[in-house]
Amino acid sequence: MVEPISSFKQNKTSSSNSIDNEEDSNEENEVRPEMPLAEDPIKTKPSPGSTLDNFLKTDEYRNLRRKMNLTLWEYVEQNDLNFVKKMLDPEIYSNFAADPNAKGLNDWTALHMASVYGYKMICLALIQAPNGADVNSRTSIQRTPLHLATLHNHLHIVKLLVENGADINLKDNENNTALHYASMQGYSQIVDWLLQQKPVLETNSLGRTPICLSLNYETYQTFLDYSKFLSVKLPETGYSRVVLGNTLLHNSREDYINKIIAKTLKKNNINDAKAFNERPKFQAKPKTKKLNEKFILPPSKVGPKDFRGITQLGKGSFGEVYLVEKIDNNQQYALKVLRKEKVIGNNLVKYAFTERNILLHISHPFIVKLNYAFQTPEKLVMVMDYCPNGDLGTHLAREKKFTEDKARFYAAQITLALGELHKNAILFRDLKPENVVLDADGNARLTDFGLSKEGTTDEQLSRSFCGSIAYLAPEMLKRSGHTRSVDWYLLGVLSYEMVVGTPPFYSPNRDQMFSNIQKADLKVPQFLSNDCQNFIKELMVREPLKRLGASKDDAEDVKMHPFFSGLNWDDLIKKRLPPPPIKPVRRAPKSISSEKMFGKLKAEVAQRIDGWSVLQSNKK
Repeated sequence: MVEPISSFKQNKTSSSNSIDNEEDSNEENEVRPEMPLAEDPIKTKPSPGSTLDNFLKTDEYRNLRRKMNLTLWEYVEQNDLNFVKKMLDPEIYSNFAADPNAKGLNDWTALHMASVYGYKMICLALIQAPNGADVNSRTSIQRTPLHLATLHNHLHIVKLLVENGADINLKDNENNTALHYASMQGYSQIVDWLLQQKPVLETNSLGRTPICLSLNYETYQTFLDYSKFLSVKLPETGYSRVVLGNTLLHNSREDYINKIIAKTLKKNNINDAKAFNERPKFQAKPKTKKLNEKFILPPSKVGPKDFRGITQLGKGSFGEVYLVEKIDNNQQYALKVLRKEKVIGNNLVKYAFTERNILLHISHPFIVKLNYAFQTPEKLVMVMDYCPNGDLGTHLAREKKFTEDKARFYAAQITLALGELHKNAILFRDLKPENVVLDADGNARLTDFGLSKEGTTDEQLSRSFCGSIAYLAPEMLKRSGHTRSVDWYLLGVLSYEMVVGTPPFYSPNRDQMFSNIQKADLKVPQFLSNDCQNFIKELMVREPLKRLGASKDDAEDVKMHPFFSGLNWDDLIKKRLPPPPIKPVRRAPKSISSEKMFGKLKAEVAQRIDGWSVLQSNKK
């Protein structure tokens, strides 16, 4: 399963872009923030009297080359072809020109990045550079640009790489080739093209050939057509499949055994049992029912016709957020739309459902509520409570930093919200100022659950790589696995930013920031109270098991810290405590057309995602 480069965000800043890489796929994506382009890094020249040869051996030169490479990656990320060519041109920069084969986090090169994004001209420029990019360069888990282009369904990049020498038979650390990944993703066009290049059909680490991994009937049939056309016998592994109509059944005996084993290992889910016991019971109608009794139809579906667009609140890679008004009652909502083409094309359906499920099933005063969910031919739609006072990021930008009392109030409400999520086996994993919004009264509420994870346990380590670049926990960067303790670390980072004004380990240089997160001493300003300093330090302990909140008491452990001394938690959750004063956020209304929000409502072919719609949330 290929995971998203970044989750959908309402607001994007250089310090808060999110990335995600789920453990089910083991795909190791580099953090790729959208950063403002750096100025020309070549400002330092050799000292007078020194020779060029001597200068090329100095740390000064190496630092300059490193800056050039960082700038190259930023231009690649922003798909700026002219500047990419400029950075690579030795006629302009001589010995200082950027190296297209320079490796960053997890050994990614510029070509790996361009291949993931599908930037064909950027890929070509990197390959054709004087010191051309290695098309078979490997990441830390042995993936080539071809692997990544395949995983992200970029057929035009796959063709370009192979035409320029990419080896289609190279395997990653799980012995998967590009064809394995095209097959398991169901990308039949890429499968068809790769088969035309006559690849070696070998097994991966699990003993599976590409045809064994076929996701759907179309992909499976592509392999069969290939074998018939060339009279090639496909390798047999004992993994049986049955075609039922146009459906491919995964019916290997091994699959059944694995399912049985998985069920025996899975603990009973209290919430599932509760939901089953509280399900609507069938009640037989009385036999004396009159034949002419009227059948009452349920209320009509909620859909695009019920909302009027007021203004756009935010925009992300996969959709937008709008302020809308429900026509029948003039109630305002935040309407989040995700483009199906992007969601399905990038295998983000699971993430969309995760967010929808959490918003639907969690009822808490400090977590946003989902009111409706529906879909149009082009969009998935979530209608949520509108919080008109903006997010903490907006207010921090205005005020530079908060008083301890103000930070304490928000930290306390966030603590209760995280505790509720953890009780329901949910990790938030993306706590930052932009994901804490203020409602009409000024109370804090968590929003944006695109990177959250359901069904976690204290014993189970999640091995995802996700979060926002200035808010990554040490265990996230180490890829050592994480539990709910990661949310408490992020509360420490957020608390620090609220009272200081910047994240604790922030640096405009990504590599330096990641190094700071893992190694640098945490310097908490002395102007803060001892309780506040200690609160931040205990939350940001690098060892997850020693962190405040890591015990089985979870949020109760955090609530007992002296920083919250004297706070009446019962009054807080019942909203009896007055929120800190804030300056209202003004938004100029701008008419938004229905088609802009929902896409074309009449389509000849519409991709329907079953199980999405929610006519009316019954949460209070």
